[in-house]
Amino acid sequence: MREFERSKLNDRYWTEVDHGDETLPLPAVTLPPLPPKWSAEKADAARSGIWKQHEEIEIKCTTTICDADLHCFKLTKKLTKQLVPGACRDCGVPLVSLARTAERDLSDIDSTFAAMQLECIRHYFWHVPFGERALNYALRAGRDQLMERVEPRIRSGIGRAEHPREGRQTPVAPDKATALDYAMHAVAACCRKCAEYWHGIPTGRPLTDDEVTYLETLAKRYLEVRLPDLPAGPTKVPRRRIGDNVHLLAPASRTNRADQIHRGQAS
Repeated sequence: MREFERSKLNDRYWTEVDHGDETLPLPAVTLPPLPPKWSAEKADAARSGIWKQHEEIEIKCTTTICDADLHCFKLTKKLTKQLVPGACRDCGVPLVSLARTAERDLSDIDSTFAAMQLECIRHYFWHVPFGERALNYALRAGRDQLMERVEPRIRSGIGRAEHPREGRQTPVAPDKATALDYAMHAVAACCRKCAEYWHGIPTGRPLTDDEVTYLETLAKRYLEVRLPDLPAGPTKVPRRRIGDNVHLLAPASRTNRADQIHRGQAS
């Protein structure tokens, strides 16, 4: 029977444990280098790139677009007997070191985000525009309140040992997801299973304060990057947006101009 153990020697993630002549030699898995830098779009930017090409795709935890280098590293019990952790469940290629992300090292946050963006659902939530509900939620809260809500959202969503709607407690659909939900999906704090395989946090027990703080830091960093123009205080948002061409996160002069055009007050 083949077994594997983790090793950081020479950047190798998995090496074979020799149990004698009854096992066949199996070479160590060497992972490809991570992208040099992760990326993110502003929350109110138009769809572009791969997500403009796949606007109709149903996004879920197991979605893959392997030919676009967007994978899924969530393995079933059956697949764990066939693939090493960090291998895509669809194409089978080992791509990320889940042992490295499980160290939960904030000084290594760039490599964590780069690894996450190789997973289809994480990449989606890092790059697609926020839905109207999520944008309005952020605007009505303002930066300060939004950041204050991250920690209690993590505790209510995945802080307990068991959630009655485990795996479904964080909305995905744009008409239901808030800005906090986008952040939870993007940093794999959306359910205990995702937090387990990405961050090495065991299921079946409450999160520790250190684990909550770590996930909170990741989520706040995500919100800072995707909402760089969010005002510190709340913004009064009408029930319905003024128009598709109005960006409420844009500088005031641009917003006022669009508002004037909408009302026919500008030539």
